[in-house]
Amino acid sequence: MTDADQEAKWRAELEKAGNDAVRREHMTFPEPKRQLAFRWLREKEKAREARDEAAQWYLKWTFRAAVAAVVVGIIGVVVTYALR
Repeated sequence: MTDADQEAKWRAELEKAGNDAVRREHMTFPEPKRQLAFRWLREKEKAREARDEAAQWYLKWTFRAAVAAVVVGIIGVVVTYALR
């Protein structure tokens, strides 16, 4: 079995086990698998950070759009009463 095949097998095991299990049990892994587990956990953390950042951007955009809609609504009401 080549190193790439072994790494693919370990990655599949890590995916199946999940983040929490890998965090708990990584110290029991043989050294090459433990190093892969560290890299795998960091990749997962970076992906989570990217999702969180995207969600934060969307939240800010949505809030600004809601505030803009309220401002436009208030301006519309003021203009309506001013033209009567």
